[in-house]
Amino acid sequence: MQSQNDMSVAPSGSTGGVQQMDDALELLLQRLWQRAKELKYLVLFVTAATILLGVAFTLLQTPEYNATARIEISRIDSGAAGAEDLRFDMQMRDRQYYETQYELLDSRFLAERVVEAENFAQDPVFRDAFGIEESNLSPRALAGRVRGSITIVPIENSQLVDIVSTSPSPEISARIANAWAEQFLEANYEKRFGDTQLARERLENQLAELRVALEESEAELAAYSNENEIVVLNSTATETGQQQSGQETLSTSQLSALNQALINASLRRIEARSALEAERSASEIDSAAALRSRRAEAEAQLANLRTTLGPQNPRVLALEAEIESLDESISTEGGVMNSARQAAYEQALREESELRERFNAARARYLAEQNLGTEYGILRREVDTNRELYDALLQRYTQLGVGEAGTNNMTLIERATPPGSPSGPSLTRNLLVSVILAALISLAIIYLADFFDRSLRHISQIRQQLGLPVLGAIPEAQTDDVVEELLDPKSQITEAYGSTRTSLLATMPEDARKVIMFTSTRPAEGKTISSLALARSLERVGKKVVLLDLDMRRAGLSRLLGYSAKVAGLSEFLAGAVSEPNVVHLEAHGVDFIPSGAMPSDSGDLIARGGLHRLIDQLEKTYDYVIIDSPPVLGLADAVEIGRLAGGVIYAMQANETSIYAIRNALARLRQPDVNIIGALVTQVDYRNDEYGYGSKYGYGYSYEPSSS
Repeated sequence: MQSQNDMSVAPSGSTGGVQQMDDALELLLQRLWQRAKELKYLVLFVTAATILLGVAFTLLQTPEYNATARIEISRIDSGAAGAEDLRFDMQMRDRQYYETQYELLDSRFLAERVVEAENFAQDPVFRDAFGIEESNLSPRALAGRVRGSITIVPIENSQLVDIVSTSPSPEISARIANAWAEQFLEANYEKRFGDTQLARERLENQLAELRVALEESEAELAAYSNENEIVVLNSTATETGQQQSGQETLSTSQLSALNQALINASLRRIEARSALEAERSASEIDSAAALRSRRAEAEAQLANLRTTLGPQNPRVLALEAEIESLDESISTEGGVMNSARQAAYEQALREESELRERFNAARARYLAEQNLGTEYGILRREVDTNRELYDALLQRYTQLGVGEAGTNNMTLIERATPPGSPSGPSLTRNLLVSVILAALISLAIIYLADFFDRSLRHISQIRQQLGLPVLGAIPEAQTDDVVEELLDPKSQITEAYGSTRTSLLATMPEDARKVIMFTSTRPAEGKTISSLALARSLERVGKKVVLLDLDMRRAGLSRLLGYSAKVAGLSEFLAGAVSEPNVVHLEAHGVDFIPSGAMPSDSGDLIARGGLHRLIDQLEKTYDYVIIDSPPVLGLADAVEIGRLAGGVIYAMQANETSIYAIRNALARLRQPDVNIIGALVTQVDYRNDEYGYGSKYGYGYSYEPSSS
């Protein structure tokens, strides 16, 4: 923001523009420096107060501890590119990758993971360290506190990053730093291998469910087998590994063995019978053969009927009686047979009979077991199905574990440990911050004071904002008697008005009227004393000067010189009360003077009647210079009327008091086509206006100081 006291000037050329900018900057700095000297006590107070506040803040601040965990981030380049493209893009990709990781390290998402992993919501040590009340335990609030304690510090020219945690507790600082690093590494691993890990977790859940189902189906099958005395000896398998539905049980094995044994026994019986019958005569053989044939048929029928009808059936009992009768007949007929052959035959017959009975019993058990086989097959197929599913999932799980797992590209290099001493607050750092803050506040006060100060302070304001040359700068009087100081030729005021005279004579054209009018924006700006002082200064260089007091409302010059309103003057002459003006000679000053006279009620009308014009023309013929003390500009029309009669107007401005805006408005009224404003005269300059040369012991009168030798 630019000060209102500054004004931009368009340069006519590049060199001139730069010079004007440099001059404006220099003037601005000078003005601010002067303002700083004016406000030095306020600046000192602000500085001292800010430093004291910094010390108090340091003493009242809770000690804080820093714990640092260090991780390494290795960028993994995905995708293939040409060597030229790779060299071109490597730096940009590295910067983007690492900037992304730094932002993720400082994310709220990571803070929420840390809060959940460490269960800070239920940790009283954490709550006490951060001063968190029970009612403020929302996850968002906790995540915000934890995130606020973290500072991410990348180590330059490396892949290392420091995670610094700051808290009032050394243990909590270390826990937060370590948890932050661990959760970041875990989140990065999940991001890279999340699909594989999720698939493994799903397979683990499915394997657990199938394992339970397989165990339950196997237990149910075993219980059913035990309850029904089903013993499976072996089971055959197909080429694909799946079991066949047909399985060999104990009943099946026994039935097969008894069937083979029964066949062998039948063969032995037939052989024994053949040997026995070979020894018999043809008649005996025919008779015995008929009986035995009949007995064999009966015996076969008996076996079938026993199986189908049961042993107590009447038909079975009848056949048994018939067989006993046939046996008696055969025994009678076989008395002639060879006893050895007979014994072998009977033995074979008994064995065949026993095996047939055992075979029939086994066949009955097999048939009964066939009714239970349907339920057993269902249970068996359920077991086989569960086992096949379990084996397939187990194989897939093994493949995921071996072929699709990866390693994290980020590593925890150094875990944080609880610090032994606090890292803050730092008195030195706080004092430095206090000094900087005090300087900023002081600069703001100085700048704002200058910004809102609308009074006249600098020559640059007159030149840039008012467009007037400066004829002179008059210092503030050293005593209350200004006239007495004017009488001293070695005083600063006398020298200052002498310099103003020189500037005036150099500024006014040779053909200009030697009528000079003094005016100002408002009363008490020094125009009256300036008109007297300039008249004295012109007289000192041999000019004949007459001084007119045309400020008839105030008559300040007349009163300054000791002439009251009772003395006839300009008001009486302009009103026609006297024919000639009352010209008095001021011996002390060497100039003539026409007082204002009595205060009229219509001074503006008196000036506009034309009498003043004739008077000035008459005085120009007699005097070298006519000096006029006119009324102020604002609120009155007198100054404009008098300015039209003058050869030049000197505008008096009181330094540090008169508003630059009021001066601008007054000049706007005074600037008429026939009014020539020669320049500005700055009065009552003091230490606040170093630019004019009166801010130190040096000034216009420095050459008159007595020599020390």
